[in-house]
Amino acid sequence: MALFGLFGKKKEATQEVVAKADLDKGLERSREGLFGKLSRAIAGKASVDAEVLDDLEEILVSSDVGVDTTLSSLM
Repeated sequence: MALFGLFGKKKEATQEVVAKADLDKGLERSREGLFGKLSRAIAGKASVDAEVLDDLEEILVSSDVGVDTTLSSLM
């Protein structure tokens, strides 16, 4: 019985490693997307005006940062 238990544990560990790699890959895409959008919103702007703030607000809220966090970040 112990022999079969060993094989099961190795398979579970492998599945956990794959799941973590998939999660890391997804989070990396999210980070790149958020920071890419933020970079494009402020690139080439000499000053921060109402339009830039509106763009930043839209990016943060649509990226699931949260309304409270977005508002406190922009104030």
